[in-house]
Amino acid sequence: MKRSWIIAGLVALAAGGWILSGQIDLGHGANGSTATGTPNATVSEPEGPGTRPRVRIMVSTAEPVTNELILQGRTAANRRVELRAETHGSVADVLVDRGARVAAGDTLVRLSVDEREARLAGARALVAQREIEATVAEELFRRGHRANTQLAAARAALDAARAALRVAEVEMENLVVTAPFDGVVAERMVEIGDYVDIGDPMVRLLDLDPLHVVAQVSERHLGMIAEGTPGAARLLDGQMLEGTVTFVAPEASSATRTFAIELEAPNPEGRFIDGVTAELTLPYADIRAHRLAPSVLTLSDAGVIGVKAVDADDRVVFHPVEIVDGNREAVWITGLPDRLRLITVGQDYVRAGDRVEPVLTAQIAEGEEPR
Repeated sequence: MKRSWIIAGLVALAAGGWILSGQIDLGHGANGSTATGTPNATVSEPEGPGTRPRVRIMVSTAEPVTNELILQGRTAANRRVELRAETHGSVADVLVDRGARVAAGDTLVRLSVDEREARLAGARALVAQREIEATVAEELFRRGHRANTQLAAARAALDAARAALRVAEVEMENLVVTAPFDGVVAERMVEIGDYVDIGDPMVRLLDLDPLHVVAQVSERHLGMIAEGTPGAARLLDGQMLEGTVTFVAPEASSATRTFAIELEAPNPEGRFIDGVTAELTLPYADIRAHRLAPSVLTLSDAGVIGVKAVDADDRVVFHPVEIVDGNREAVWITGLPDRLRLITVGQDYVRAGDRVEPVLTAQIAEGEEPR
């Protein structure tokens, strides 16, 4: 008989003896349940405290945590305006450059006067003449030497002269372009000597205080946000902006079916600028959650994420959980009792329903591992 056949026979006999001895139960799942999904009625295991699987545990207590909604957005100026020419003429002076901070009323651009000053002087002289004519017409009408229609014509001529004077004055005022609010010059479109016509752009001005953070929220989370909700925005360089929600769109975007929201944050020094990507964080609920290391998380046979704990009878219990926040160092999870004995090491080697020997981390000797 070949040696390989002898070895195969011995292995088969050993396996059969192990199965018949009741040391394993082929009907059990990975979490201590039968193939039909019902918990084991009995568990074949040694009852001596030194013979049970030993796991490391910690006592975890839930803490109050503010649940947060995180959205991707961008910064936006409070106001933006493109100042355009209101009259025609050549540019006589440009008093600002890009990036300059200006106050309301500061002169930005001045156009050449040309013949407008002469027209203004002529309009003033005509008004003076029409005022004298109207005064004389009123006196003659009072004495009965003028008809009512003649008096009305004199008054109409005076009104027309005053209107022409006002047009000439506005023409002169339009030669000077001033800042309508405190802001920053984002773009300057003209140079000295350029000729501009009515409507030509000259300066683009931004108001960056307060600064807005604009984001889109789905209808699922829309009810969690309201005007006055405090929030914070983290920029790509790590800087933080804090403010409150000042706008929630009353209608959805037809393209994305999302709703625009705006967070308003003070920016008195103009440190933060327009158009920067930002991560917007808005608190919407206070909950109780456990702060745990990501390594304690495990999966059930059904693919449900959760943790394993030990009950009062030292049996393993699987708890499905929901992750509400986290990073590489820790996660905040809900769905657990306020206080439980959580398995931190060895959870992948025991099943729900198994009776174990739990050992607190502080009770394990240095360098010793649970078995």
